[in-house]
Amino acid sequence: MNKYILLSLLFLLTACVQDEIFSEFHSFPKSEWNKQQAIRFEAPVYDISVPYNVVIELRHNNQYPFRNVWLFVEYQTPSGSTRADTLCAYLADAYGKWYGKGLSLYSHSFYYQQNVQYPDTGIYTYTIRHGMRADVLTGVSDIGLCISKE
Repeated sequence: MNKYILLSLLFLLTACVQDEIFSEFHSFPKSEWNKQQAIRFEAPVYDISVPYNVVIELRHNNQYPFRNVWLFVEYQTPSGSTRADTLCAYLADAYGKWYGKGLSLYSHSFYYQQNVQYPDTGIYTYTIRHGMRADVLTGVSDIGLCISKE
């Protein structure tokens, strides 16, 4: 019986991975993100017949000094058209209890785009900078971008 449960779980995990078309992380040395440092992700999109979800992943430790994070996201299509957005994501409640998963390293996932239909095949470029007042944002260990089929 346990063998069948294990096989079922393995199948489900494999099915989830197949829907992901792009996943990449950038790690920050010493868990410090400089305000001038723009993180660039180049995601290839080959199937424009289906909608996608674009998720920003953020990992931080207990040294992160704020409840939230402001992110500036720039998005460029293969044809060159661009769009810029400002996002605010809450990482902790009013009492300082961290949201997300983890004990000393916390992982958060935020939708940037849901149910997006890409107009063209090719490379879509996402650039992310932090928009906090601090020039160096301490406690951020990684930022990532994941794109999966809806």
